[in-house]
Amino acid sequence: MFGWRIARVEGNSMVPTLVDGDYVLARRKIASHGDVVLIRHSSLGLIVKRISSFNDETQRYMVTGDNSLSTSSEVLGPVILDSVIGVVYWRISPSGIFSLRREAPRPQA
Repeated sequence: MFGWRIARVEGNSMVPTLVDGDYVLARRKIASHGDVVLIRHSSLGLIVKRISSFNDETQRYMVTGDNSLSTSSEVLGPVILDSVIGVVYWRISPSGIFSLRREAPRPQA
């Protein structure tokens, strides 16, 4: 798919941003704080989480779900840079296709 990866969301850890049964399209890119990412986790397999922090020294991300009942970042543990498959750009749901990229704030007139 020309560098794009599609994955199905399972579970509710990213509600309200993503819900069980949604699909996401991710593209390989260096992730930054706040990005929703597709990760190959060492014990959980393919997961979708949000970057909560990055440690420059260890080259590891801390990730979390958007749902307060999601598994905590302490339980998930740090995610190595190479485990991030890509940054999620699109959500595909029964109600349509939606961009997940944050837009830069517009200047006030």
